[in-house]
Amino acid sequence: MAYPGTVLFDLDGTLVPVDMDFFYKAYVKEVSTCFASIVPPDAFREALLESTYEMISDLNPAVTNHEAFARAFSRRVGRPWQEVWPVFQNFYQNDFGRLRRLVPENPHARTVVTKVLESGWEIVLATNAIFPEVAIRERMRWVSIDDLPWKYITTLDNMHYCKPHLQYYEEILSILKLDPSTCVMVGNDVEEDMIAQKLGMRTFLVEDFLIERGGSGLKPDGKGKLPDLLPFLTQLAENDSSDESANVAPGSA
Repeated sequence: MAYPGTVLFDLDGTLVPVDMDFFYKAYVKEVSTCFASIVPPDAFREALLESTYEMISDLNPAVTNHEAFARAFSRRVGRPWQEVWPVFQNFYQNDFGRLRRLVPENPHARTVVTKVLESGWEIVLATNAIFPEVAIRERMRWVSIDDLPWKYITTLDNMHYCKPHLQYYEEILSILKLDPSTCVMVGNDVEEDMIAQKLGMRTFLVEDFLIERGGSGLKPDGKGKLPDLLPFLTQLAENDSSDESANVAPGSA
């Protein structure tokens, strides 16, 4: 039986109810103040944005996302990474949590993920790997899913690729030794999340904070609000059982 298998969840805009453009602007404003004595705010913002894009574009399998960002950011601000990384760490550990004020409650996140687990699926947090684990764990706490038994959480440090590259999903499959036909990717970004279907995963598009740039040609297997994922997964399992029954030769049972 292919299903239940593994459900991969995006985080921002999927489980955490936030518009990422709005959140990112607030994040950049907050973190830039921590660097004011090292890098002027405008120069910091430009370096952060360009270094993030450079990291996302880096497809070198021998370089982690952290290493790619560190190299790009240090070059742009003219400071060694060992000087600037502690400033980032201090921000994530002590100040990042203030951004919680921008995120409304999402009572569905824990309920839905818990029911997915109870239905026999394993879970992976497939958030874009551009933040360190401490920042990802903090956002997970905001929607009360940090204590659930995640099989894997993609982070800045444990991944070599970012969305929307297929290599991001291939790396997850390789690390966990998963068959894509047993996986379902759940996310709100058509380009970044639904692209997993090109590897053979089923996809479910969460439309609450929908991001659709147009032109991708990607069509999800299911879509709706986050709670609508549950009947979608149930239907997948039922269809899989029906297909197995149909393939049993008469008299072989």
